[in-house]
Amino acid sequence: MKKPKKFKEQANDYSQAYYAGQDAFFKAALEAASRRFELDGASFYEYDEKTSHLRLRLRLLRGVVFEHEENSMPGAPSISAGVRLRRTDSVWLKALKTLQPVPFKGPAGYFAAIPFRLDYSGAPLQNSPAVSTGFVRLERYLRKKRFSPSECAAAMAFIGEFLRNYYKAEFFSLNKKYSRNIEAITELTEVFAGSLRVRDSFRRILAGIQTYFGFDRVRLYLIDEKNKKLKGELSADIRGQIKSIAYEEIPLEPGAHRFADIVLGRDSGAFMERYKDCVLYLPLAVQGATIGLLIVDNLLSQQRIAQEDLVLLKSFAGQIGLAVDNVRLFDKVEELSLYDELTKLPLRRYFNQRFQEEFYRAERFKQPLALIWGDIDYFKEINDTYGHQIGDCALKEMGRVILSNLRKIDFPCRYGGDEVIIMLPQATGAEAMKFARRLLEELSEVRIPVPFSKTRELQISISFGVSTFPQDAVSQEKLLEKADDALYWVKSHSRGSAALYSESAAESPPKAEQAGGGATVPGSTAPEAREKNADSGEKYNVNN
Repeated sequence: MKKPKKFKEQANDYSQAYYAGQDAFFKAALEAASRRFELDGASFYEYDEKTSHLRLRLRLLRGVVFEHEENSMPGAPSISAGVRLRRTDSVWLKALKTLQPVPFKGPAGYFAAIPFRLDYSGAPLQNSPAVSTGFVRLERYLRKKRFSPSECAAAMAFIGEFLRNYYKAEFFSLNKKYSRNIEAITELTEVFAGSLRVRDSFRRILAGIQTYFGFDRVRLYLIDEKNKKLKGELSADIRGQIKSIAYEEIPLEPGAHRFADIVLGRDSGAFMERYKDCVLYLPLAVQGATIGLLIVDNLLSQQRIAQEDLVLLKSFAGQIGLAVDNVRLFDKVEELSLYDELTKLPLRRYFNQRFQEEFYRAERFKQPLALIWGDIDYFKEINDTYGHQIGDCALKEMGRVILSNLRKIDFPCRYGGDEVIIMLPQATGAEAMKFARRLLEELSEVRIPVPFSKTRELQISISFGVSTFPQDAVSQEKLLEKADDALYWVKSHSRGSAALYSESAAESPPKAEQAGGGATVPGSTAPEAREKNADSGEKYNVNN
């Protein structure tokens, strides 16, 4: 029969748990003590001398060790194991002051407070207190034997062997954290560097922060300088779910909200002070200008955010801000590449993409689709006579009128020069014609100032050709072609109006006149037309 191991040998065996970190180390200590002294329970307490708080860190009950968060003060009731600290106040204080084991009896059983004192002086550990004190509470039910003085002394020696290896546990725990931080730095740097190349950049940034730091929630807010608001972007939670918080809009005014106060550099009130240990507000700045606010919190779990995580995340603030700013800049550049700066209408390549999508949808769900193709009448002559600045004004007004009359599902574009195409999903030919006539009516009321001309102002007109799917065409190319044919018909019959292809096809003339108004006025040579129209304004609809 094997003899039982001596206390020191057994403690040394279990002390190897320090390789797994602090929590595993203390868990092994409680388990070892429970087996050695036939305990029904055990608890590990730490004492904070500054606040006079006892912190219950780990609890062993019926062979199971679990983390336990309970802060109490000597003299206040305890909720664990049915023991009232008020009745045993002298016991706790005696154990902590004398650093000697103290056995006692409570309503729920027999107990022994085994104190410890860890002196960090000379230890190469940063951000650690100079001295840490506390005790391990051993527990037995009333039907079992009391803790004798000799048993308490043995327990003191047994626990002491574990705690002598605490430095190693602390070292390996810090080493793990540093390794994780290095990994986080490497991974997150790649995320931030690559954020310019992906469309869901904000999602990657928030997901990366939440994954590597393990916060309950990460939220991103960006400043809208134009509207003077702090607008929500995205929120990532501990489950890995990322959702939009675009509905959150906070006025950037002092006192409007604590988020606004933080961004404006003001005191945010008592809320931050109350939850400072589990919430971090991180303003994001680029070149000294604040562009947003990153908020991380453990409000659900109430876990204190580790100091090393705070330091690391704050060190990332500049990179996060730069990554966010790059994404916004990239989106702006991309938007500029898709939209015409002059008319504010989408450009041709963007329209082609949307046209393909909408045409496929119309085919699949057997829905109507209408196209309106138009251009400004005599646009070349307007440029030649009044200059390109006036021509640009005409284009701007055309874009403004079109954009102000669209439905949300409609999609216009500047197809080229003075040509525009308007796509109307789920619209019939009659509905498209009604829309075109409304545009013609509003455009007829537009007056462009021309201070150097006799008439002082210019009235523009536009012509529209309309085609529909599936009545006029069953392919994208044919639908565009039919709208173009209808526009040519209008140009040859009555400029400044609209025509549906199905009604004008029978009378369609040869395409002798170029879209965009043509280079000449019908029946005149180009120089004669320019001279005549510049004087009288007959063909330009210039008001007298």
